[in-house]
Amino acid sequence: MHDEIWQTLGRRVALEHPFVTVYLDEVVLPDGRRIPDWPIVQIKDYINVMVVNEDGLIMILEGYKHGIGRSSWQVVGGYLEPGEEPLAAAQRELLEETGYQSDDWTFLGSYIVDANRRAGQATFFLAQNGRQIAPPDHDDLETFTIRWESVEEVKAALGDGRIQGISYATAVALGLHQLKANG
Repeated sequence: MHDEIWQTLGRRVALEHPFVTVYLDEVVLPDGRRIPDWPIVQIKDYINVMVVNEDGLIMILEGYKHGIGRSSWQVVGGYLEPGEEPLAAAQRELLEETGYQSDDWTFLGSYIVDANRRAGQATFFLAQNGRQIAPPDHDDLETFTIRWESVEEVKAALGDGRIQGISYATAVALGLHQLKANG
């Protein structure tokens, strides 16, 4: 493994907003070159969950996302609250967004969203045997339809553009990989 580290000499805030902060780092590379304004983008850390019901169908949320500019297939997701552990956030978001609960959780991994600019950390889970226990209680900015799709249809959606968000695609791909590993 390559162990070079960039030295950070300073950091200043270029943009501060409740959903995103952009920093400009002054860095020195191992070969001595200086970069006065390396951007680091910080969003809140978040989770995504691929939910499977007892019939083996995958929960898809279909609705508009402004960053995509159209309706897209999605999975459960949301930001971590301050001090909240990713699994607790995943369980809270599943219940809030859909009214569903699961007692069968698998951690699928935690990743930095953009290796060069950071952009937060995403943690992914698979929730199996999801069952509805309450009505959804999501905020009114996000409206979506809950649908249940077969593994084959969700695999097809990864390639045909129905799943447009990279974090949703990652959650689905990791979840499908885990399901296959489980046999």
